[in-house]
Parts: sequence; structure tokens; C-alpha cells
Amino acid sequence: MDGDYGKTRSTMMQATIIILWLLYCIPQIRCDHAGVKAEIPRPLEKMPVVSQKVSAKYDDFGERLPTTLAPYNYRVWLQPYFTAEKDGAKFLDLDGNVDIYFNCLEDTRNITVHYKHMTILKYELYDISGEVDKLLQTAGNATIDEWDLYIITAMAPLQSGVNYRLYMEYIATVDHPDLWGLYYGHYVEDASNKTFVGSQLEATAARRVFPCFDEPALKATFDTTLVYRPEYVALSNTDSILNDTYYDPNTDEVWSVTYFATTVKMSTYLNAYTVGDWACVEGTTRNGIKFRVWTRPSFLYKVEYALEAGMIELSNFEDLWNIAYPLEKMDMSALPDFSAGAMENWGLIFYQEAYLLYSPVEDSPAQRKIVAQIIAHELAHQWFGNLVTLEWWSHTWLNEGFATYYEYLATDWVEPGFEMYEQFFQKEVQYSAFSKDQQGDSRPLIMDVGSEIEILGMFDTISYSKGGSIIMLMGGFLGEQLMFEGFRNYLNRFAYDNAVSDDLWGVLTETVELDMGGNMKDIFGYSMKELMDPWTLQMGFPVVNLTRTSTTAVQADQGHFLLDHYDVVEDEEYGNLGYVWHIPLTFTHEAEKLFTNPNIEWLHLTSSELTLVGANDINWYIANVNQTAFIRVNYDLENWRKLTQQLLTNHKALPVKNRAHLINDALVLGQAQQLDHVVSMEIIQYLYNETEYIPWQAYEDEQYYTKYMLWRTSTYGLLQQYIRYLVSPNYASLGWYWNPTDDIDYYRRLDTLRIACDYNHVDCVADATYQYSEWMAYPDNNKIHENMRRNVYCTAIRHGGETEWNFAYNRQKTDLQERIRLRSAMGCTQLEWLLIGYMEEALEGDEFSAELTIGFVRDNSALGFSLAWSFTVENFVALNTIYGDSAYDIVWEFADKMNTDKDLLELNAFGNLHSDMPAEAANDFNEAVKRVETNILWSERNEDDIRLFLESVNV
Repeated sequence: MDGDYGKTRSTMMQATIIILWLLYCIPQIRCDHAGVKAEIPRPLEKMPVVSQKVSAKYDDFGERLPTTLAPYNYRVWLQPYFTAEKDGAKFLDLDGNVDIYFNCLEDTRNITVHYKHMTILKYELYDISGEVDKLLQTAGNATIDEWDLYIITAMAPLQSGVNYRLYMEYIATVDHPDLWGLYYGHYVEDASNKTFVGSQLEATAARRVFPCFDEPALKATFDTTLVYRPEYVALSNTDSILNDTYYDPNTDEVWSVTYFATTVKMSTYLNAYTVGDWACVEGTTRNGIKFRVWTRPSFLYKVEYALEAGMIELSNFEDLWNIAYPLEKMDMSALPDFSAGAMENWGLIFYQEAYLLYSPVEDSPAQRKIVAQIIAHELAHQWFGNLVTLEWWSHTWLNEGFATYYEYLATDWVEPGFEMYEQFFQKEVQYSAFSKDQQGDSRPLIMDVGSEIEILGMFDTISYSKGGSIIMLMGGFLGEQLMFEGFRNYLNRFAYDNAVSDDLWGVLTETVELDMGGNMKDIFGYSMKELMDPWTLQMGFPVVNLTRTSTTAVQADQGHFLLDHYDVVEDEEYGNLGYVWHIPLTFTHEAEKLFTNPNIEWLHLTSSELTLVGANDINWYIANVNQTAFIRVNYDLENWRKLTQQLLTNHKALPVKNRAHLINDALVLGQAQQLDHVVSMEIIQYLYNETEYIPWQAYEDEQYYTKYMLWRTSTYGLLQQYIRYLVSPNYASLGWYWNPTDDIDYYRRLDTLRIACDYNHVDCVADATYQYSEWMAYPDNNKIHENMRRNVYCTAIRHGGETEWNFAYNRQKTDLQERIRLRSAMGCTQLEWLLIGYMEEALEGDEFSAELTIGFVRDNSALGFSLAWSFTVENFVALNTIYGDSAYDIVWEFADKMNTDKDLLELNAFGNLHSDMPAEAANDFNEAVKRVETNILWSERNEDDIRLFLESVNV
């Protein structure tokens, strides 16, 4: 096993047996709410059956459990020790026992369960098919540590169709520095050191808490008992049904014992526990659910917002799906130490404190937005993930993609001013997914996984953001209401059960056929599975290239979009479907402007032709209306120019999402050298008149490649002048006034100030410099707005001298909260000797990381880039001594910003000098050379045209 964290003893204390006897004798109390809530139908809760559905699709992975047994109930007893001054040698132990009730599906002698970081003290196997449980003889046990498996062998085969009970006693641990399992945490409150235990079981950590069938398809009900000291509060998934005490003669203490009601049928990873010094605020939703928000007592004033937002969102989700939240209560708890951002445990959601606490007096609108948004994500999981659960982690997007999509809809319910669905979805979901999925080392949405590392790898941008984007794509061609109806049917069909993606496609096909009154494939040509498989079973996404061939005809061709044409697609592990897709391409043109109900033409794995009915030669056309499809669109050059002119004449003639899409696509297509980059410089010219958030955000997100390619050229001064001109109207109207009640304007102000200061807008520089000087005068009273501090520090140091730099240097020694921002800003100075000295001190001393410091200098200015490159090459031997082979990565990081023949010569010279580098570093060197060659080609193709355009603009 992976370590022995407990101290073995022959039997559990006698009190354990007493508590277990009490647990078995206590009736299971369930409460039903009356009133409004009762009017919302609950899906029928399935009782344990013999033929429980268990997928054998991935049985070739040795780490999967056998399909011979299916659990239907656990009775879990846990006593964590997390008080050092009282626990003595037991400190950080977890005493536990569990009864696992299971049905035998196939004759077998082996009972295989998961366990990890625990010592099994005792086990007993019972046949419970008769009136009296019958103790069965066992032949022994074995372990497979690689897969966390504990295997008990019975003397005689277990019989198919018979129910059994496995009782196990064990000692585990709460000492999990990774904060997985049932873990120990500590914090300081009111100058006192305090401790607690919390839990994080997704995806494979329930086995750290109790032996179990730790796979999501093996659902069961759970009866939990927690034993803890009376000064604490204990919480679990359900309400407590009995609070008792017992006297422990070994410690001469009286312990509290809390028994919790039986859960609904659910996966092991959704169990949750915490014991600590918690306080709560409480309310009741309009559908009758008891709703509480817990935190440490000193933060209780910061949970009122979470309570109100959570109650609205939970009730609205019930109404949206017409499916009642199936538990009697909802607890949300902020934990001082927590590994995930938040976790959707049924009935007891855990959050990092930063994602649940908000004070309108102390916190910014950004904090209000993130709290509402994260709560919405976790509450969406109560249906997508908890009620209907992925059958195996290969389909993680069925949990996370849906929660991502619906967090934007639900946040709109409580914070409509942020325009989450209208503006933030593009930035935070679609553009995030684009950024990852346009690389050759991306992955399919659905793929085979087996090991813990592979499973955890599924919790990434692809599952969350691409998953959410695929739902947006479906809504684009199905219509939102029909899609929602399909999802309702899916939730009801698989309630308290598990599903794979094909199950979703099947239900959606049935829903569409009911709406259409016929067979979908006969009418539409394809089923939902056929339409969606290319989006889920291969990585990447398409670019649609549009070329106008006549007044009313546009040729549409699709191709796999890769940001770097040198990129090699790494799909050996999972293959592809030819990198073609079924693309629902919506479009309209200037003469009709059908933005609400646009035309649609399907590109079914190939090309197609669009017909512009009623268009004339001077009309523009636009595709992917409101950017519902997960694609990039590249137009012929003439149409790009017509769209640019429309934006300059009247930008509001195009929807805000399409204005953002034009900017984002133009900048990225230009970087990929699939479009002349000057087009992006032309199309952003209209930003002078743009007051919406998402188009400016589209520019801010994708500006950096242009900036880095030009910042060591004379053209950069023209670019700075151009961007300063474009941002000036917004700077004048928004300024630096921070209103805590702002919503979307708060983010507009952030973008405006960041861009203005980064491009040396004179008023922004003056304001930032003044704020920094005020902080220098009163160092214990930093009034600079938190989300602007990096930019203010950098701006003031860039335009200041030694005094400003020295203040940051001295301040970072003691100001831990600002340390990283200050160290980054120290790399902004334009005083050469300070930058060199900064890197020298980092290399020679212990205070600074040389790797980080070189990066701060490299990335903050053109001067810093040149100095950092010379310093890195000259001191590589020392860097290699410190970092070993990882030192080569410091060198390759420069390649993204290198774009001259001189850069290439110097990079090759470094490679020749270190020709004995390890094979992995040599591969990375070759990739770095390719990036520089690509950048040189970009510069040769674009720099002159961009300079000519910038010189022609009257700014």
C-alpha cells in the first residue's frame, strides 16, 4: 500500500461497537416539505436492483474494478483526531469503520474495493439474504497498491443475485498535505490558532476516507456518523437525525456523536464532511429548502450575499428543469484550506473562502461576480453531475461542461448588470477553449482514461470550456428552448443513475424527432450522435474560409485550425475523424441583417455554398452570427474591408458578439499567418467609438503577439500612439473612479486603464504615478485599487527612477500580499543598471528566484528582453547548476518574442555551444527555432504594411 499512516491496534474501542449498534437501531428519518416545493415533481428515486448498470467499456484498464459486485448502501463511522494538544499519539489519525451492503451480480470469490493511506484492522463478510446475517469464512486478502485495491477472498463463491455485507475496521489519516480525502487544516482567527477537518473526494479520494467501490457508476446510499469533540460543529451531506455523546475511558473525554440521515443514491466522490469552529446564516428558499452558509465566525458578515444569491439560483434551477432539488437542505461552507476552487458535494458544497465571501464595503464588483458565478456553477452540478452522473471520467464534460454553461445563465438571474451570458461567456469560455484547442497537443472532449493522473487530467479547459462551448453550439442550431427540453428529458431519464455522451445524444435525438414529427435522420440527414461525434471524439475545431464567388454566392471551406503552421498534431493516443466537422454555419448580409433568426447552411464534413438572397455587390456578409458555433471565420479580403467600413460608419449595426468575434478572429488569424495582420489593425480602428466590454476584451486578450513582434522596431512607437488614440474616449468617460455597485462598467474601466497605462497614455501615466507616490508617502495605507496594482506599480516604475524602484525593492521584503506584483513591476524599469543588478542579485542570492526574475525583466519591456537574453546566455552555466536541465526552458521562453535574423543566429549559436544538451531539451530547442522562424516570416509579411497603415491614420 502507499504508506502506513495509522498505528495498528487489534480492535476498535468498545464504544465503537456501541455507536454502531445505535446507528443500526435508529430509524432513518426523512422529511418532506409542504407548500410550493411539493408541486415540483421529483424524479423517481431508484431502489437497489440486481441488474445495476455497470459499464465494461474500459475493462482493458487494469485499475478498473471487476463488474461482479454492486454496492447499494454504506454505513460509515468516522472519528478524526485533529487537536494536537489533546490527541497525543493519535493526532492526525482517522479511526473508522464501514459496512458495505452490496449485491452479487456474478458468482465470484473475490470482493475488491478501493483503499488508500489506511491500515485495515479487521474485516467480516456476511450473507444477509436470510432473516439473520450469516458470517462467511474468508480465505485471506491481497492488495494491488498500484491501483489502490484491497481484495478479500471468500472460502466459497458468492452467489449471483444474493445480497451481502462487508464490515471493515481501519485506521486512516487526516494528514493529507494535498488536501484530498478527509484532511486536516489550520488557520489563525482572532490571534488564535485553530484547526478543522474538511474533505475533497473528487475524483478518486473517497478511498482515503473509507474502503469503497470508488467509481462514479457504482452509486449507493450513505449513512454517516461523525465523532468529534463537543466544541466543534460537524456537517455532512444530509441533516443530522440524532446528536448523542459517549465517554471515552482512554482519554477521559466526552465526545459528540452525530448521525446523519440517509443520502439519496449517489457516487462515492460526492460524500462530504467537515468538523470545525463554524458559524452560519440561514434562510429558506421559495421552494422550501433549508439553506445555510457556513464560515469561520469572524467572516460571518461576509456570507449574506452568498445566501441570497444561492437561494435564488437553487430555486430557479428547480423551476428551469421542473425537477425539485432532492435533498432537504443545502449547506455551503467556506473552508480556510481547500484544494479545489469549489466542490459540488450533494447537500454540502465546499468553497475556498475567496469564492464564497463578499462584503459590499470591503470587496470589488469582481468579487461579487465571482461569488455569484462559482455558486451558480456548483448549484448547476446538483442536477448535472449529482442527479445524473458521468458513468466514467472519460465523459467529464457531461458534468463540467454543463455546469460551465449554466453558471452564466444562473449568474444573470442575480446579477443581470454583468451581462454574463451576453459578454463574459465569449471571453471566459469560448476564447479560453480556443486558446487550448488550437494547439497540436490538445485532446478530444471524450477520451479513454484509467489512471488517477489521467482522470485528473480531464478536469481541464477542454472539459469545462470546450464542453460549455459545445452546448452553446447545439443551442445555436436546435434553438435554446428545444435544447433545454432535451436536457430536461435527459435529467429525468437518467435521474439517480449514470450516463455516457451517447445517452445524451439519444435523448436529444428523441426530443428533436418529437418536435419535428418524424425521424431526425430522415428529415435532417443525421442523428445528434452523428452531428456531435466530430466535436467530441477528435481534438481541435475548424476555421471556415469564406470567399465570395458572385454577387449572391459565397464558397465555404473548412479546415483544422492550428495557430502555428509548424505545429505537429499529437493524436497517436486517440486518433481523429479526419479533422472535419458538421458545422452549422449561420450567416446574414447587409441588406437583410437577420441577427435574431439568421440563415443557416450546414457544412457536413466538407465544403458548401452560401446564398446571399437579396444582396448586391457592395453589401458585406457575416457568418457565425453571435458566435454560437465553436469555429473561427476567415473572410475574403474584400469582405474584411467592407466589415471594417461598417464598423467605422455604425458599429452598432453588428451585434456586440460579432464585433468581438471579428476582432478576436482577425488578430488570431493574423498571428497564424492565415490573414494579413494589417486587417486586425484596420478593424480595431472603430474601437475609438466602442463602449461595450467584450470587443475591448477581445483586443486586450489577443494584443500581445502584435506588441511583442513590434516592440523592438520603430513601428512600435506608431502602435503605441494608435492604441492611445483608440482608448482615449473611454479613458475620459470612465477614469479611475471605483464604484462598488458597478457591474459591467467595472470591467470596462479595468480594461481601459490597463490598456491606457500599458501604452503610455499621458493622463493614465500621471494618475498611476501619483497613486504610487501617495503609497510611497504612506506605505501602510495602500489605496491603489487591488485589481490595478500590477499596472500602477509597473507604470510608476517604468516612468520613474531609482526612488520608485527602491521603494518596491524594500517593500517586497515585508509586504507578502504584494510581493509578486512588486517583483514583477521591478522588471519594468528602463534603468539598465537596475535591471542587470536585479538579475545578478537573483542569481547570486537566496531572496529572489533567478528564473522568475529573468522572466519579469524579459516580459516587461523591449529593453528588458534584450538585457535578459544576454544575461541568460552569459550566465547559463550558473543557471544550469541551480536548475539542472530545467535551465534550458529559461532559454526557450525567449523564442516566443524573437523575430529577427539576429535572434535566430544567437539562438542557434546557443544550441551549437550546448550541443550536448539532453534529448528532451534538444527537442524543445528545435521547437524554439521553429517558433522564431515563424515569427520572422510574420514580420517579413506584416511589419511594413502595419507601419504604412499606422502612418496613414490621422491620430
